Parts: sequence; structure tokens; C-alpha cells
Amino acid sequence: MIPYFSLTAINIGPVRLHLWGLMVALAFGAALGVAARRAKRAGLNTAVLLDLAVWIIIAAFLGARLAHVFLYNWSYFSLSPWEIIKIWQGGLSSFGGFIGAAAAAVIYARRNQLNFWHYADAIMYGFPLGLGVGRLGCFITHMHPGRLSNSLLAVAYPGGARLDLGLLESLFGFLLFGVYFFWLRQTPRKIFLPLTMLIYGSVRFMLDFNRATDIIGADARYAGLTPAQYGSLLLVLGSVYLLIAHPWAKASD
Repeated sequence: MIPYFSLTAINIGPVRLHLWGLMVALAFGAALGVAARRAKRAGLNTAVLLDLAVWIIIAAFLGARLAHVFLYNWSYFSLSPWEIIKIWQGGLSSFGGFIGAAAAAVIYARRNQLNFWHYADAIMYGFPLGLGVGRLGCFITHMHPGRLSNSLLAVAYPGGARLDLGLLESLFGFLLFGVYFFWLRQTPRKIFLPLTMLIYGSVRFMLDFNRATDIIGADARYAGLTPAQYGSLLLVLGSVYLLIAHPWAKASD
């Protein structure tokens, strides 16, 4: 069992750093660094990739915040609308971020006449590493407590040992990146967009059954499923469609 600890911020002189935000920033940096190296090996323009990444990050934060506001806690934000802009306090939906990022990427690619699939392949190759780093921020601040458990990966929360979804997703992200790096790095096929959608969607759907339901502030549920689980189903269906309907995964593309 993992001992309980909680760190929300550290002070460096007069500067106070919120650890969740710091880990999210490191996550974007790690994922982008890996994506840029893959893009360079694939002969893509890394300067374009970096420019695209800026728009993706902005749109991801916007989509993530709006989804959290409207799908997870609208009853609170409708009474306190000024709280919507306080993203430094947490409250971002990963699937809202995915939607925002995807929309920005598609629009950018069309306006600049880029091969969307090739750039998406590089970005999604780096995504699992970003997931692993970013979810560490959720773990050390315990933003996503899970159900009561006595498993080896349970955290000794005050009041009873629980799974921690931040930790579980972080471990999954690092594991998936390890698979990509050690076994699939040399593949010439553009498979990482649909493959990541399929694997992440499937794993996230199952993991969300472990979210806590017995605490104040538990995730909203619709017909027994979290918003993230509905998003996961859409990811899986989308990945199947891409794998079947598009020939761009061939090495010659």
C-alpha cells in the first residue's frame, strides 16, 4: 500500500508554484519534445509542429475548462460565473481538452494545407508520455480519489485506503509510452493516432469504474457512466472507423 501524502504548492523564494499546474506544463513539454523528434525523423517541419502545438495547447485548455464547467459542476459555476476563469485551481476535463485540441489541429492543418495525419501521428506518439507526467500532478494533489481498496496500488487516504485515478493513469501512460518507444518506434506506418485512441479509450473506460462515489465532489454520472466514459466510447468507435476506412496507415503514405 502506498503512504498518503499531499503536496499542492511549493515556495521558491517569493514565488509560489502550484504543483498541478507545474506538472501539466512539464507534461506538455515532454510530449512535445518526443513528438518533435519523431516529426524530424519523419521529415516533417518541426517549426510548423511547434506552431501547431501552441494552438493545440490553447484550444485544449479552453475545451477542457468548458467541458468541466458544463458537464461536471454547472450547478456551482452557474451561481459563481467568475470562478470559471480560475483554471489554476484545477477543474479541467481531459476529454474536453481532446475535443478542443482536435478541432484546433484540423483547422490549422486545413488552413496551412498540411498533411493532418502525419502531424497527428507524431503528436500522438508523444501523448502517452505527457499523460504519465501530467497525471502525476493529479496524484500528488489527489484530485481524483477512487473507490476503497486494499490493493498494492491503493493509497492510505485518511479514512480508508483508496485507489487513486491520477496514479493509475500515470502508470498507464508511462507503460504505453514504453511500448511505443521500445517496440513500435521504428514502424513507418502512421498508426499512433488510431492506436492511441483505441488503447486509451478502452483503458480509461474501465478505469473510471474505480472512481469514488461515496465522497463529496464525486464525479457526475449520467445513466451510471461518467462523462469521460462516454468520451472513451467515442474514442474507441472513432479509432475503429479510422483503422478500417483510411488507407493512410500504410508505410508508403
